[in-house]
Amino acid sequence: MRVELSFVREGGRRMDTAPNGVAVGVVRLRRWQIDPIDAPVGMFGGFDAHMVKINYELELEPDLPEMSWFDVTFAFAVEEGDRAVVVDTLPRSGTATDVPRSYVLNQYLNFVPGGDSVSAHVLLPASTDRVDAFGVGGSTVRWRHVALGDTGVRSGSYAAWLVLLTPAGQREQGVEFSARYDLAAGSYFDYWPTQSPVDFRLTLVPPTVPAEVVTPSFSAATGGPGAVRGPSAFICYAHDTPQHKEYARKFGDLLVRNGVDVCMDQYETASRKGWDVWAFQQIDMADFVIVLASPICREAFEGKFDGLEHPGIRSEARVINELLHSGRDEWTPKVLPVVLPNELVGNIPRILQPWTTDHYEVDELTLEGIDELLRAMTGMPRHVRPPLGQLPPAVLKPVGDGGA
Repeated sequence: MRVELSFVREGGRRMDTAPNGVAVGVVRLRRWQIDPIDAPVGMFGGFDAHMVKINYELELEPDLPEMSWFDVTFAFAVEEGDRAVVVDTLPRSGTATDVPRSYVLNQYLNFVPGGDSVSAHVLLPASTDRVDAFGVGGSTVRWRHVALGDTGVRSGSYAAWLVLLTPAGQREQGVEFSARYDLAAGSYFDYWPTQSPVDFRLTLVPPTVPAEVVTPSFSAATGGPGAVRGPSAFICYAHDTPQHKEYARKFGDLLVRNGVDVCMDQYETASRKGWDVWAFQQIDMADFVIVLASPICREAFEGKFDGLEHPGIRSEARVINELLHSGRDEWTPKVLPVVLPNELVGNIPRILQPWTTDHYEVDELTLEGIDELLRAMTGMPRHVRPPLGQLPPAVLKPVGDGGA
């Protein structure tokens, strides 16, 4: 009896064996890689998001005629009750490149060019064929391979990626696989070669289960080469002095000029509004809440005012305190304490843990001064760990050396 075993590191990538060996004609599926995506809160309510790497092969015998095209189709709504949505795919329509390309997921769960071979979510290999994708936004996706040269589509392994939304908590997803290809049947045949589709089921891991989770990049482009969508931030601060208020505005201006979609009271129109409701809405919508350290800010967070003193910062402080108390794991990375020039770390509110968690000291209002803060919001480290190498032979104990 033969038993196949696979070693899987806890929290590592997961390969689903369900499609392995499933074939339609000359197209055969291999294991698929399925990773949960940590989608932005509220982006796709009621759905879990997954990044799926699809591995398939075109198996052509040496003596078969050359094929000018073939395509593969995957339908993710093959049973009643199953409903899924394909958000984006790679390759896309018209993909044909002679060099490998790197892609990352942006916060809208679209694949966009960016990153390097270490930080990229997807490495799209070079291709000599044209690949067109169909079905984004629906529950069925199809890739068509067309040979650009005279030698036909190549035989061998292919890979494609997609972002798939499934109902929240769903653990399995049905898939119907079909394929078509150009086979020269001769002009005297009045038909096209076809194959019956094949069904199988994928095992899904919700993002709440410990695993290797794909985290979208807030700094990734959302459109063409010039379209960049950075993180959004609400600036919470106290009007301690006119100088501090001016520093806060200049700090906000600096963030905006460097790609952060900033919301603060000084940018609002002069029309009459309820500032408490406005602040609550902005805190809920923003990717991050920046709290500027100052004496009045610290005292407001620590409940040291009463009566009518400093109502704005007190209202905002209560909301942020409540969010941290009820969801500290979620909100600690989102609430960022910042110390502007001429301020003190000691004026960071204690609930923000100035000494046991990170804070961001902006020594000068320059791009260099906000570099660490921008990296915290985009998730981009200053240094990338190199690939793990091998120990040099000089430090390895000889095999079989049991000593004297």
